[in-house]
Amino acid sequence: MATSSAVKKNSAQAWVQFAIVFICGITIAMGMFKVPVNMGNIMEYYGTTMTEVSLLMSVVGITCLVTALPAGGIMQKVGVKKFGVLVIACGIAENLIGAFAPNITVLILSRLLDAVSYGCLSMVSVAIISANFTSEKRGMPNGIWVIWVALAQLLVAQVANMVVPSFGWQGEWIAVAVCQVVALALFLLFVKNPDQQEGSTAGSAKEKPSVLEGLKEPGPWLLTLSIAGLAIGCSVYTGLYPMYLTSPLGAALDAETANNLVSIGSIGGIVGSVLVGWVINRFKPTKRGMLLIIVAAVSIVCFAFCFSIPVGLMGAFMVFFAAVSQFNMPVAFAWIPDILRNPKTLAMATGILMIGANIGGALGVTLPSMFIDAAGGEWAACLPCVVGLAVFGLLCAMALHVYTKRKVLPVRPDLEGK
Repeated sequence: MATSSAVKKNSAQAWVQFAIVFICGITIAMGMFKVPVNMGNIMEYYGTTMTEVSLLMSVVGITCLVTALPAGGIMQKVGVKKFGVLVIACGIAENLIGAFAPNITVLILSRLLDAVSYGCLSMVSVAIISANFTSEKRGMPNGIWVIWVALAQLLVAQVANMVVPSFGWQGEWIAVAVCQVVALALFLLFVKNPDQQEGSTAGSAKEKPSVLEGLKEPGPWLLTLSIAGLAIGCSVYTGLYPMYLTSPLGAALDAETANNLVSIGSIGGIVGSVLVGWVINRFKPTKRGMLLIIVAAVSIVCFAFCFSIPVGLMGAFMVFFAAVSQFNMPVAFAWIPDILRNPKTLAMATGILMIGANIGGALGVTLPSMFIDAAGGEWAACLPCVVGLAVFGLLCAMALHVYTKRKVLPVRPDLEGK
């Protein structure tokens, strides 16, 4: 029997492996988000401008988009564990180089390594979850996984409070590197290299498909288009909504009230992530296309009315909006192993999926902002674009659901009856 099948019967071992990958994810995300809490310190240290320091974040987003597809091919060739070690090692190297960077240029270039670690670790997570949990049980770990960034943002702010006053911003770079070294040690000791399919035999697990075969799978391309369309609207919440709350042409709230609402929304996002994990497990693997369709439909309604909610209902809506913005990725992560005609192409499929997620994240603030600025600050001016792209995402989800039923299930006996 394959290693992955054996592990799936040992739920304790499966959860231990997921927990370690989750810890690795938090430390990598801490590396990503240590910059915003230290931007002022970095500007003062190097005597540079806000525009130049902002490149420390934007270079990561651009690089994540460029590396998603090649990274999927690399993981498919070298295996998940070796790829995971490389990804975490890149994060450690970025922190060490950055801590001793002689100028802002070297610091910005070091962030290219952070882009590799931050952009690729979700691919490792999907592969580990798919190998260690049966199709029916993937929902909860995938739901928990998506809160890695929220937890990292909370932790990195507290680390800054403890370290930066005594050791400067470089102290946080070193502290995060130490956390990542510990995470890497746990990863090396306890995470096994999984078979990237379900129901594989020991012999067939050694047979790896070509990168071209992975690129030819239609399912991941439809899924990434669906996620890209939805991600634009989700990014409106994470990137623009706090500004909308205080804008004179928006909700026109005072800063304290707006910050309280954002905090309430953050709780909604975390609860929503766990809740959607539970919901995913209630849907059979072959029915998760319907779940993504439902998520897309709910998202469209949420996006369409996000700039017309009365102030009295804003708190409840923030919780709802935050939760909805977390729904699509756990569903996609849980469903992607079951939309492949050849399940051995999972690594490449995950790389394709991350293209859509990264495109949506990269354009999610810039694209709506262009419409808002063109309309003189009228927030609702971006909604035709945001809602239209979400409708496109819904249509892609519907097309993928039909494709899976007609083209995938007949050649996947392991999904029969699920």
